[in-house]
Amino acid sequence: MVAPASRWGVLEWLEVKTLDLRFRLLAQPERASPEVVLVAIDDKSLAFFKQHGIVWKWPRDLYAALVRYLSRGRARVIVFDMLFADPDVDRVNADAEETDGAFAEAMRQAGNVILAAHPNKKPDPAIRDNPLEYRSPFVLLPEEAAEHFGRNESGAELPIPLFQRSARALGAANYEEDPQDGVCRRLPLLFFHQGALFPHLGLAAHLLAKDETTIRILESGELQVGADRIPVDEKGRFLIYWYGRGGPGGCFRTYSIASVIASAIADEKGEAPLVPSSVFEDKIVIVGASATGLFDYRTTPFTSIEKYPAMEIYATVASNLAQGHFLRRVPPLIPVTMVFLLSLLVAFAFFHWKAIEKILAAAGLAGAGWLAAVLLLFRFGDLWVDLVAPEAGLLVAFGGCALFSYSVEGRERRKIRALFSRYVSPQVVSKILDKGDRVELGGEEVFATVYFSDIREFTSICERTAPADVVSLLNRYFSVATEKILDQKGLVDKYMGDGIMAIFGAPVPDREHASHACEAALAVQRAMKELGWLSDGDPRLALLTRIGIHSGPVVVGNVGSSLRMEYTAIGDTVNVASRLEGANKIFSTRILISESTRKEIGDRFVVRELDQIRVKGKQATILCFELVGASGEVPAETLGLLERFHEGLALYRARRFQEALGIYETLVARFPEDGPSRTFRDRCAELARHPPSEEEDGVISQEEK
Repeated sequence: MVAPASRWGVLEWLEVKTLDLRFRLLAQPERASPEVVLVAIDDKSLAFFKQHGIVWKWPRDLYAALVRYLSRGRARVIVFDMLFADPDVDRVNADAEETDGAFAEAMRQAGNVILAAHPNKKPDPAIRDNPLEYRSPFVLLPEEAAEHFGRNESGAELPIPLFQRSARALGAANYEEDPQDGVCRRLPLLFFHQGALFPHLGLAAHLLAKDETTIRILESGELQVGADRIPVDEKGRFLIYWYGRGGPGGCFRTYSIASVIASAIADEKGEAPLVPSSVFEDKIVIVGASATGLFDYRTTPFTSIEKYPAMEIYATVASNLAQGHFLRRVPPLIPVTMVFLLSLLVAFAFFHWKAIEKILAAAGLAGAGWLAAVLLLFRFGDLWVDLVAPEAGLLVAFGGCALFSYSVEGRERRKIRALFSRYVSPQVVSKILDKGDRVELGGEEVFATVYFSDIREFTSICERTAPADVVSLLNRYFSVATEKILDQKGLVDKYMGDGIMAIFGAPVPDREHASHACEAALAVQRAMKELGWLSDGDPRLALLTRIGIHSGPVVVGNVGSSLRMEYTAIGDTVNVASRLEGANKIFSTRILISESTRKEIGDRFVVRELDQIRVKGKQATILCFELVGASGEVPAETLGLLERFHEGLALYRARRFQEALGIYETLVARFPEDGPSRTFRDRCAELARHPPSEEEDGVISQEEK
């Protein structure tokens, strides 16, 4: 929606407003060329001459004195933003000829004066219709392209013929407003009238200052003056780069015309001038009106700050051309592309994150990032990059996605809660929903960690204990074990008699799934040790758990039928974890982990390497490790035990069973409760009496679960 609107220009009115705002916020008056100066017919000048009996319009001999003075100061170009369409007024014909003649002679002598003309289709009937006697010094090449890049006007408001012949050139003082809001942002640079070329007043000043008379139209659509390329749009309009506010204290050095004319008269009398003519050396001097009563103001991006005299528009254009300050608008494909990219970003955030804080942060950062890019490119690259369309696309995408998400989120949450409540605790469901990550309800393969536990000799406990006490004990055990598993982001998959199966890393992804499974196992063992697990002081009800942990690929999802289903994990990883839980019987351990889990947890835990086993139903062997504790929490005495144990293990694997036996007997004597030391002592004693053959691999086979 936003992209087509941008392409069709629907948002252009707002875009140009943001461009105006960029000019005002990032104004750089220091960039205005110091080689362009203004001589202003201001309120002070009108009052000064009125005190001396000279009222507006002033006699032309005053302008003659001004031109002579500027010429003596070696001004490079003198531009009059004034239309001298009538002979001198309020004078007898002789005086008019004298004053006009003086002005014309001064222009001929200077040879660098540009007068304003107004090529237009409908000349003002109040303006004298002077015949065209002007022969333009400027040429536009190639001639066949003139119709496209130049405005061919049937009428024109011209200076009187005497001035046309005396001036070096005529420049078009035409002003063009944006039809949407009446602000001047672009100006046509080329006009034709009766075959004569009238460059815009600012361009004409630039041409004379560069001593160039030929304007070339390049295949790229740019205008070329000498070695300089001037960008214009498809209608031949130049996009103005504004430096700042106009009027007193604006961007350009301004002199009151009364002071300059008074200085000119004083200089001709041999008196010291108020304004030295040397200040105009090598300058483009633009003479125009800024007095309130003369109403020569135009609407620009800075009009809201200060009235903007028309002559400053021509000064700005001349400065742009002199210094190559060209504001270029990026191709429309770029903002349209950004509309799609920002919209996709918002959609991605909505459908991959459920936390509104994350979505708002992502959208806010994207919008702020684009705004910053737009401002930086404008400030330092002189590029007009569209702001409105991409930001509007972002807002529309955010609103649309928010509405869609709001309409379906409640239904999805209820669906997930109802589905998961069949087979997991409400706490787990709440964690899944609160996390907000997308949960796949179909089968999918993930890399996760599976946790199995059961109670040692639970059958014997049941035989000796009343059923009600057994149920009470199990409920206490399951409550605490489940709490520890959930605390580590685990999912209790199912309870199987006295056993628990849990999954870490699904359905909510967890990069630390192996570490969290180990933390949960240690927490369960600590809880059982701390609580004692006695019922009414009966030692027969003491519980000891065995835990097996294995990491690997599993398929998680719904398994069952349309009438009955459960969310679970299946695969070889589940089977191995179950076998590791049973393998605790072999080593007299409480927690066994596989080699793959050992690699996942790194150095965060202390483990004891044990031996290879071949689990029931599998030919491949599994290297088992006992999970001892978290790094930094294991006592030094236990670490010494492990170090000595591993020395014995190295001898055991080297088939030096008698030497290994000596180490393990020492360990058992010192640590009689250490199950693995007892196990390897007995194994080494047996192997020392009956050494295995070379063909035997020494791998322990697990005969039961």
